[in-house]
Parts: sequence; structure tokens; C-alpha cells
Amino acid sequence: MIRKESERERDLVEETGAPAVDTALGRQSQPFAAAMLVVACLCWAAFFSLCKNWQQAAHACPGGELVASLTLLGVRTLIALAAFAVLKPRLFLKPSRRVIAVGLLLGTFNCLGNIFQVWGLASTSPALSGFFTSLASLWVPIFTFLWLRQPLTRATGAGMALGVTGLAILGINPDQSWGMGFGDGLTVLSSFAFALFILSLDRLGRSVNSSHLTLVLIAVTGLPTLLLAVGLAAWQGNLVAWLTWLMEILRQPAVVRDVLLLTLLSTMLATHLMSTYQPRVPASRAALIYLLEPVFAAALSIVVGHDCVTGRLLLGGALILSGNALVEIPLWLRDLRGRRPG
Repeated sequence: MIRKESERERDLVEETGAPAVDTALGRQSQPFAAAMLVVACLCWAAFFSLCKNWQQAAHACPGGELVASLTLLGVRTLIALAAFAVLKPRLFLKPSRRVIAVGLLLGTFNCLGNIFQVWGLASTSPALSGFFTSLASLWVPIFTFLWLRQPLTRATGAGMALGVTGLAILGINPDQSWGMGFGDGLTVLSSFAFALFILSLDRLGRSVNSSHLTLVLIAVTGLPTLLLAVGLAAWQGNLVAWLTWLMEILRQPAVVRDVLLLTLLSTMLATHLMSTYQPRVPASRAALIYLLEPVFAAALSIVVGHDCVTGRLLLGGALILSGNALVEIPLWLRDLRGRRPG
């Protein structure tokens, strides 16, 4: 029987191109994979404050906030791909056709999420952006119901109610205007794209060698944004002015430092850790770990001075995190019980 199961696993590996991993070793590697996802959350937390620095420095961009956002996403992608070409040139030859196909789908969702997220950071704070982005964990069960027809539980409904309440507290400021800000709305849109990305990575990431997805994800996520930036600048008649502005802003040491940190942490390291280790843990556990991202982002934003501690920030953020946890903890406990012997 064991021999037959091994033969079946070998056949599956040959059909899908996925790496052969022993089941026992796979289970033992889950704590390490979870730890690597925590490191990815730390990298993503730095992303919010560093992007805010860019948006503040790029206020004079000829094409406006959207072109400035697309420019950042495109520039850091070029730097990341150039670094991989120097340090790991063989990675460009490893992705199979299936890896490229999966990467195209995942990268499309990730590209849309990044555009809305970075664009939104021009008019919202890093802490708010982090909490709004974390709503992706709430949307995953909704998309699972729509896509896979899995029923919604009471915990999911209660979690969504808490999350939407927290969203309203953070997004609606009665002292200024009754309504969600433009940047807040863009970030909420990004959370929908990221939810589709998380669900697709969970479903498709196990069918390929996930470590080979890194370069494809980076390329598909960032290269289209650079083309969009050039196209928008040309369409607006600002192509020469945009190129001049880009050369000038990249001469500023602080801007160069932030772009390099963004490239190293959120583009290269975080993408590699996520694409490699998320398929090795249950989706519910990964979503639970990702709740650390807005906490880290808010803490870092407060430290660097982009945000300050307010009752509205604490209450709204706590409600969103509680709603996410209410949805994900039962799934995590169910997966944990399912892995126990017997």
C-alpha cells in the first residue's frame, strides 16, 4: 500500500512539475514556513511607510499621483529583475510553461492590488492603508463561496460585520467630511484584488514549483505599471517632462534609499517568501499570519511620524483585526485538529 501511494505521488509530481516533498517532512516544515511568512509581513509593513515617503517626494510629478504610483512600481521592478539577473541568473530559465501561466494570473491580481494600494497611499496614511488592506482576509471566504460554493459560517458573517464596522470608523471622519476618502476607497479596492490573489495562490500554488513563481510574479506585477506610466505621460503630453522629473527625483539620496529598500524588502524578499512558503501552510493559517501586517505597519508608521495614536485608529483597527481573527481562527483550529493523528 505504501509503495502504491509513493508511486501515485511520483506520478502526480511528474504530471504537475511540482517538487517532490515527503508528507512527514512537509508537516515538519510548516512551522518554519509560518515563520517565513511572519518575516514577509515585516517586509510588507515597511512598504507602507516607504511608499508614503515616495508619494510625498513625488508631489511634483507631471502626470499626477497615479503616474507617480505607476512609476514607483515600475522602477522597483526593473531594479529587482536586474538584481536577480546578476545574483541568480539561472532563475530566469527555471519557470515552466505552467509556472508562467499561473504567474500571469496571480501577477494580474497582484498588479491591480499594488496599483490601487500605492495610489491610495498618496491620500491616506500608512496605518489606515495597512488596516484597509487586511480586509482581504475577510473577502477570501466570500470569494470562496462564490467560486467554490463553500457555505458561509456564522463566524464569517460576524467577522464581516466587525470588519465593516471597523472600516466605517477608520474611513469616515465626522470632523472633516461624512464619507470615505479617495485614498481609503482605493485601498479597499486593492483588498479585493489581494483577496483574489490569496485564494488563487492557495489553489494553484501547490500545482507548480512555488519557488519558481518569484520572478514571474515580480515581472507581471511591475512591468505593466511602467508601460502604463509611460503611456499615460505620453497621452497627457508630459513624456519629456516626466522623464526629466524622474531623473531629478532619483538624484535625491533619501528617495534612492527608500526605493532600494522597497525593492529589497517588499519586491524581492517578501515576494520570494510568500510564493515559496504560503503554499506550504493551509490558507486559513496564512491568512491569520497576514493579520500581523497591519499591526506592524501601524507601529512603524507611528514610529516614523506618519501616524499618531488616536482612539479612532485603535478602535477601527482592533475591530478589523478582530473580524479577521473571528473568521480565520476557527479554520485554523479545524486544520490543526485535522492534522492530529487519528
